[in-house]
Amino acid sequence: MAKTKLELTWIGKENRPKLEPRILLEDSSLSYHADKRVTENDIFDNRLIFGDNLLALKALESEFTGKIKCIYIDPPFNTGEMFEHYDDGIEHSLWLSQMRDRLVILHRLLANEGTLFVHIDDNELGYLIVLLDEIFGRPNRLYVVSFKQGSATGHKSINPGCVTTTNYVLLYAKQKQNWTPNRVYTGRERDTRYGQFIVNPEDDHRKWKTVTLAKAFAQSLGLADKEARKLAKDEPARLDEFVLSHAKQVIRTARPDYDGVSEAAREMIDRSKAKPTEILHLSREDHSDMYFKNGERLLFYSDKLKLVDGQYVAGEPLTTLWDDILSNNLHKEGGVEFPKGKKPELLIKRCLELSTSPGDWVLDSFAGSGTTGAVAHKMRRRWIMVELGDHCHSHVIPRLHRVIDGTDDGVVAEGLGWKGRASAHKWGR
Repeated sequence: MAKTKLELTWIGKENRPKLEPRILLEDSSLSYHADKRVTENDIFDNRLIFGDNLLALKALESEFTGKIKCIYIDPPFNTGEMFEHYDDGIEHSLWLSQMRDRLVILHRLLANEGTLFVHIDDNELGYLIVLLDEIFGRPNRLYVVSFKQGSATGHKSINPGCVTTTNYVLLYAKQKQNWTPNRVYTGRERDTRYGQFIVNPEDDHRKWKTVTLAKAFAQSLGLADKEARKLAKDEPARLDEFVLSHAKQVIRTARPDYDGVSEAAREMIDRSKAKPTEILHLSREDHSDMYFKNGERLLFYSDKLKLVDGQYVAGEPLTTLWDDILSNNLHKEGGVEFPKGKKPELLIKRCLELSTSPGDWVLDSFAGSGTTGAVAHKMRRRWIMVELGDHCHSHVIPRLHRVIDGTDDGVVAEGLGWKGRASAHKWGR
C-alpha cells in the first residue's frame, strides 16, 4: 500500500495555473540613488517589481532559488472587507489556491538556512498552518507568534464577548537543522526586586556600603524620603531613569542553586556563610564576576541591560508573545497613509534581527506600503519587493526615496542612527 500523508484539500486544489516564462524588464532610467558620494559599502542590487507577484516570483527563480535568507509576507487576511488599496475578500478555496501557488515558489527561493514569516489573523490561521505544514514540512514549523496589534478600547469594547487584539506571525524554516537564529531581546519594565544601592562602588568591594534604592534616589535629588517616594509614584519614569544611569550600583541578592553552579562558586558560597558580614569576590574570564555575602549572590542591574532599538533597557529573551509593538499611531511612519494595511517598522526589524545579518537577501512579495524594504535598507540588508497596486508608485517608491536620501524619520531610523545612503535601486516591472 502506498504511503499517505495528511493534507488539506479544497475545491480546485489540483487546478494549477499555467505560467508562461516571463522576463523582468528593468528600466535604467528608473534607477535611483541619493545625491551623495558612493562608497564601497553601498548596495546597488535592491529591486522593486511592479506586477503580479506570482509571475514575478516565477521570474525570480532563475536567479534567486535557494538564495533568500528571509521572506516576510503580509498577504490579504481574507476578512471579506474592501479596503482603500486592496480587496480583502475572495472565495475561500480560491484564497487557498492562490496562497499555495505562491508559497510553493517561496519555498524554492528560500535558502536552506532561511526563515519564512507569514503575518495573518485568525480568519484563515488554522487553514494556513496546515497548508504551510504540507509545503514546508511540519517539523520545520518553528513558532506561532501572537502579535498584539491593538487594545480593548473603542467601539469593539462595547460588544459582549472577547475583544480581538491579536494577529499572528507564523515562522517556518526551510530546513530546521540548518536554522541558526540570532539572539534577540525585548525590553521589559524595571525589575523592582533590585532594591539596594551601593553608595561607594569605587572602593574595594570589601568596603562597599549599601542603602535602599529609595533612599539613594531621594539623596540624589536632595529630597526627604517621603517626598522622593511620592515623586517615584507620580513620575515612575524618573526613578527608572535613575536606575538605568546607576545600573552598576543597583543590586539585589539571590540564593544560588548550589548544585547548579561551578565548584569555585560553591566554595565561595561556603566561605561567605562562614563570614556573613564580608563581601567575597570570584573573578571569571568569560562571564561577569561574582560577589557573595552570607551565602547569597549579589546581582547587578547592569547585567540585565540589553541594547533594544538603540537604547539600553532591562531585557529578556524574545518569547512567542510580542506585546510590546503596537500597530496604532502608524499613520506617520514612512510618510505614507495606508489604512488597515501598514505594519510597524519595529515588527519587521524584529523579524530581520532574528533571522538575518547585514548583506543577506530579504524578500516581500506583498509589499503594501513598502515597510519591509524601508526597514531592510536601513538595516543594510539587500531586499526584493513585489507590488501590483498603484500604491507601488504613490507610496512605495516615494517612501524608499526618503529612506535613501536620509530624510525618513521612522522609528527604525532613529534606533539605528540612519542618515541615508547612496544606494541605487531598480524599479522594474
